[in-house]
Amino acid sequence: MRVLYLNPFSQEVSGPDESLRTLLTDLIPRGLEAHLVLPAPGPQVPRYEALGVHVHFVPLAVLRRTLSLATSAYPAQLLRAAYSVGRLARRIRADLIHTNMEVLLEGGLAARAMGLPHVLHYRGNSLDRPRPVFDALVALWTRTADHVFCISQATAEIFQRRGHVEGVEALYNPVDLTLFQPGPADPRVRRELGAGPEDCLIGTVGRIHPRKDLETFIRAAARIAAALPNARFVIVGSGEADLELPYRAQLDALAREHGLQARLLFAGPRRDVPEVMRALDVFVLTSRHEGFGRVVAEAMATGRPMVVTDEGAPPELVQRGRFGLCAPPADPAGFATRVLELTSHRARAAERAAAAVQAASEFDVRAVGDRVWDVYQRLVTRTGAPTAPVP
Repeated sequence: MRVLYLNPFSQEVSGPDESLRTLLTDLIPRGLEAHLVLPAPGPQVPRYEALGVHVHFVPLAVLRRTLSLATSAYPAQLLRAAYSVGRLARRIRADLIHTNMEVLLEGGLAARAMGLPHVLHYRGNSLDRPRPVFDALVALWTRTADHVFCISQATAEIFQRRGHVEGVEALYNPVDLTLFQPGPADPRVRRELGAGPEDCLIGTVGRIHPRKDLETFIRAAARIAAALPNARFVIVGSGEADLELPYRAQLDALAREHGLQARLLFAGPRRDVPEVMRALDVFVLTSRHEGFGRVVAEAMATGRPMVVTDEGAPPELVQRGRFGLCAPPADPAGFATRVLELTSHRARAAERAAAAVQAASEFDVRAVGDRVWDVYQRLVTRTGAPTAPVP
């Protein structure tokens, strides 16, 4: 089976890329021939190619939440992108097109024009505003997709609230549980993250983006530092987009304002995330409207005590206190209180963490791969033989 995947970018730190690559480690050995369309080269390309993925570059038209002068050119860009994607799909004799993020519409248009099945992966956040825009987008997404995977029940509800239930499925992002599992912290990694053997290392992992609300993490860190002398803090991740670079500068200034220069480390992006997770004493996620929170699943699998925002998908993953604590969004005092609760009641925190490890089996890449493969086979069998190559 040949599947053509579409992804809107190739960034150093990318949850959609991490999830797709993890999924492909399971699907390719089943006999899948994976082709990936990107708009330009990037750091993820060699990682895909190492899996055996065929990478192609096509100018893509990416939906934006904000209006600009370039908005008027979007329809023409979309039509050109859909034509290019369709032509590539014919050339490689694709059996199915899988759009890896909802910000790309050309995969669905090309698939409909060619009579190919189309799978849409909704990887966005749980905020469906402005409502009229999302009403129109959900109608378009569902009309151009034979199946929609949503990365949580919180995101599936965006479709269900608008009456779209059939063909819409909540499917958690896959995690390679052979890599993310409990174990002792590596002292070298803890040193690199700014913590010694006796320190309590409290950290977060992800893109340095305003939606991650890292201001709340830093303000909570200041409160925790005042109560816990051995607390150290780390932010693992990077910002690459135009919006993210000035945001990082704002965070630097905020950390200085709160006197955290010696206790808070911006560690940059790291490829050893399983070791990073095992090095943390407490994992924290302050994100707003998170559609899944891949790092929450990874922290659960490695048995980390955690505090997450009570908004979007994270409370769904930790079942609001069963596997981790929740704090109100944008509430530094609430996050600080929950973290200090974990550090003060370590036995109870360890019980939750152990239960989280068991619950993380729901993210196992093999189980997720089974569900995706079943959908692929059903759709391809229903539509018949693949298209002929372009002469």
